[in-house]
This record gives sequence, C-alpha cells and structure tokens, in this order.
Amino acid sequence: MPLTVAERERVRYHLGYPNVHPAAALTYGMVKPVQTLFLVESSIDKLLEDTVDRVRRILGIMDGIETKLTEAQDRLAANSLGDIQLRESEPDQLEREYMRWGMRLSDILGAPPYYLSPRYRGGGGVAIGNIPVR
Repeated sequence: MPLTVAERERVRYHLGYPNVHPAAALTYGMVKPVQTLFLVESSIDKLLEDTVDRVRRILGIMDGIETKLTEAQDRLAANSLGDIQLRESEPDQLEREYMRWGMRLSDILGAPPYYLSPRYRGGGGVAIGNIPVR
C-alpha cells in the first residue's frame, strides 16, 4: 500500500467523498458514494510508486489552502487595515484554487470528485449521470 491509511482518508476528503462505510446505496434519500468510491479506492491501490510523492504534495497543497480559508475568516470583518486594502473575494479565490488542485488530484487518480459534494458543484466538478441519447 503506497499511501498510509491517513493519506487515503485525506484523498477521500479532498475529493469530497464522505468518510463513512458505504453500507447501503440509499440512506434517507441521499445517494451514498458506492458507485464511484470504488474508483478512488482502486486507483489508490494501483497508484504508481513514482506518483506517490506527487499525490502527497497535492494533498499538502490542499491542506494548506484549507488552512488559508480558515484564516481568511478573520479578515472578513474589515475592508481595509490602515493603507492596506483587503481583498473581499479572497475566500472565493481560495475555493477556486482548492477545486483546481482537487481536479488535479482527480486527474492523477483517474477518479472523479464525489458528485454530491457541494465543494465541487458548479465549479468544474464531474457530474455522473445519464447521458441523453437521440
């Protein structure tokens, strides 16, 4: 196993997958990640040794962006600090950057982000569903 159990959890988390046991396909009307979680788990199991360091680096970047998002909350209360003008769109820009790196992680694994994750909705997340046929 090239990635540790903790790193595997971080991959699932950063791709928007619930970190729960997929016991059933439906729970309270919500689709569980049974259909696509196997792609993530299978990809992690088959990860090339040369790629492990890149995945770890991307996980570190995504952890860092999430930390910056948390720190940005403190700056939402003001528009300026002396001569310094604070950027109101900082959290939104950090979210976009987070998604960019999430999509890179998805590309490396060949597995989509979780399609019900609000984190990836409307910003480039992959929607899995029926394809209309004429």
